[in-house]
Amino acid sequence: MSIAIARGAHRALLVMAVALLPPIAASSPTAVGQDVAGGPAAGPERETKNLGLQRAGNPPMQVRTTEPPAPPAATETFEVRDGFTVVETLEEFRAALRKDGQKVRMKPGVYRAEGVDPPIDRHQHVFAVTGSNNHFDLRGVVIETPVSVQSPLSKRPHVSDTWHLFGDGNTFEGGYFRNVLDRPYPEYSVAENEFEVRGDDSTFRDCTFVIQGSVPYGYTDYYGKGGPNFGRLNKHGFMSIEGARNTRLIGCRIFMQSFGHCVHMHGADGVHIEDCLFSGTLRPTDDIYRERVGRAVDYDFQAMYRGTRPIPRGQMIPLVEDGIRTYGGDRNVTVIDTTVERFRGGVQVHSEGDVTLENVAVLEAGDFAFDVTAGDEGAAVVKDCRADVAYRPVFNLTRGDTPEDAFYEVTILNPADDVVPTAQANLGVICGERCTFVLHDGTTRPLPADANRLRCGGRKGLKNSVVKNFTSATLVLDERVRGCRIESVGPVEDRGRDNKIVRIPPE
Repeated sequence: MSIAIARGAHRALLVMAVALLPPIAASSPTAVGQDVAGGPAAGPERETKNLGLQRAGNPPMQVRTTEPPAPPAATETFEVRDGFTVVETLEEFRAALRKDGQKVRMKPGVYRAEGVDPPIDRHQHVFAVTGSNNHFDLRGVVIETPVSVQSPLSKRPHVSDTWHLFGDGNTFEGGYFRNVLDRPYPEYSVAENEFEVRGDDSTFRDCTFVIQGSVPYGYTDYYGKGGPNFGRLNKHGFMSIEGARNTRLIGCRIFMQSFGHCVHMHGADGVHIEDCLFSGTLRPTDDIYRERVGRAVDYDFQAMYRGTRPIPRGQMIPLVEDGIRTYGGDRNVTVIDTTVERFRGGVQVHSEGDVTLENVAVLEAGDFAFDVTAGDEGAAVVKDCRADVAYRPVFNLTRGDTPEDAFYEVTILNPADDVVPTAQANLGVICGERCTFVLHDGTTRPLPADANRLRCGGRKGLKNSVVKNFTSATLVLDERVRGCRIESVGPVEDRGRDNKIVRIPPE
């Protein structure tokens, strides 16, 4: 499967049909690792289930997910570049993580962590990367972190991580990192993040990450996502970037089946993501009603977080959190040639400096595709990007600061052939001041009329902006739309004031 999205291409990744999770023999750690990464693609007819991700008493969970590729086969012959020193055991590799200025080639093979490094300050971790200015060549290497090893780590928030990067200037190249569910769900605990990046100038190049393990799993945030919750809450994200400068992910692939963010930032400066695939997991809500034991049954199929209500039917929910997410103080975020599929929010970046998305596709978003803004010290540019109208809105620009002088160019796509758009699917809400929005038509068949609508203005308004709509979508200008130029192929409903409406032909 190609993970890059070619410019102008409407879709360049394989979207699987609703699938059942592959089998995992929780009693056999070796079988667990093999089945997680290398089992055959499951189909709806397979009566199998992953006992590391769901209770044994429930029928197989139905999900939409992309199975990760099989790990590389170990080989005795491998390239060693000039200046690199070969290490052949995990113990030697741990020692190398604590030194500076090295070029380390790890012998290809499968390595499983059996212990943890000593804590540093209040931080607990399986691997502590305290060295700086190292290049770790991990091509052909598989590093496994079992949930049994993660379980003794602290359960307190923001304390434990599987890999903690303290040092600066480290490069990890070509590794295959995966969690191993060697205990049945929910009889384990996991580190809050697989990777915590605090060192500057960290680079991950051509790596694959298989992220699994969180409690609860299978319910989105129906039973909490932080603070008070309804039963034990143990999230597990891929990567937290906290206070670090110049973090790069190049050519990486992340496959997530755990409740947590893929990449989230806290005071990061300079995050560059290029030629990557971020792949999450969705579940139809009707499937929850098939359960016989577990969190949903305990609460009589009521969602409890933010108000008690019956779990809705006929919807698709994300079993993961956001694909790319900021939390404040972040700046200079760039995402290029990347696909983000089946996450809650595809790209939710509220940067205080520049943020640039170019040739980014967000597919099958579980809540929304794009929520991108920049503060007074930066500019937001969303160029040559794409999103499909599957289960939820394309735009949701109402959560952060009102966009100003921003540029958004998005091609609207049909969802995959086997996707039936839900009632929540539409083009979403845009707002801003002095912004430009360009919508291109990448559809090959008509969208449902209710889904083919874009609301302009919302509670924040749209002022002195330009909207160029080359799609057949209906634009609804609410009363807060003022002084805008609207060029549209599709119909326009103008409830605002002082707007100029121009009908244009398709491209």
